[in-house]
Amino acid sequence: MLILRSHYTADLVPALQAEGRQILLSKGETINLALSPEVYCLGYTREGTRHACPKKATGKKQCSFCSKEDDFLVCLRCDGATCLQFTDGLKNDCFGKDYCVYLASFGQQVKAGVSKTERVQKRWVEQGADYAARVFGNLNGQDARVIESALVRGGLLARLTLGQKMELPAPDGAVIDDEMQSDSFRRVAGSFAKNAVDAPQVESMQAHYPGISAAKPTDYLQGTVLGAKGPVLFLEQNGAPRVFGLGNAVGRKILTHTLAAFA
Repeated sequence: MLILRSHYTADLVPALQAEGRQILLSKGETINLALSPEVYCLGYTREGTRHACPKKATGKKQCSFCSKEDDFLVCLRCDGATCLQFTDGLKNDCFGKDYCVYLASFGQQVKAGVSKTERVQKRWVEQGADYAARVFGNLNGQDARVIESALVRGGLLARLTLGQKMELPAPDGAVIDDEMQSDSFRRVAGSFAKNAVDAPQVESMQAHYPGISAAKPTDYLQGTVLGAKGPVLFLEQNGAPRVFGLGNAVGRKILTHTLAAFA
């Protein structure tokens, strides 16, 4: 059974979506999943439907063939300069929905991002942001990507790695306010003034997380769930908190045998 993705439910419960099965990772749940050492290609999506990898490739979550065929991946790579989307569904979604640009902090790091306005707070929880603020609004998807790209050129991050998030940097409630006072941000805000949010409000996401500030990483998806912070799952193993990167489970198969005792 291949694990296809990690995600959050409508109730903000972390979960793994496997083939034909959703595995909820609710606080207090005991889990014991043995994962294959091999990583399998997830295939590609087209118009919302997943297609298995025709090459049955291994070694990467998505082979070069499936990467080219994946319509959703086109949008993830978009910088707003030119729409390269080749399916009508996602193109209509981009130009027909309301999008916003936000800033999110992770410790001392601040990244820019794009989300549909209706789900922006869920997006912050999915990413494990410490603090976040919506800074531009009333945009279609392409225009939002243009502003995001301008912020990244000014020095903001476009993304953080799973490894960076698993280091559990101490949250800092001032870094987004400081960024919004910077010359580079003000230049972008001036260039897109009609879409700039008046007096952006920095929101704390801390209530969504278990408040564990230090924990060793684990390769075992086994133990009692203590909570999650974006893609970082906290587990109790041998009486101590450990962190497991949920992205590390994606592309692996759930094995039928039971795990041996974890280290």
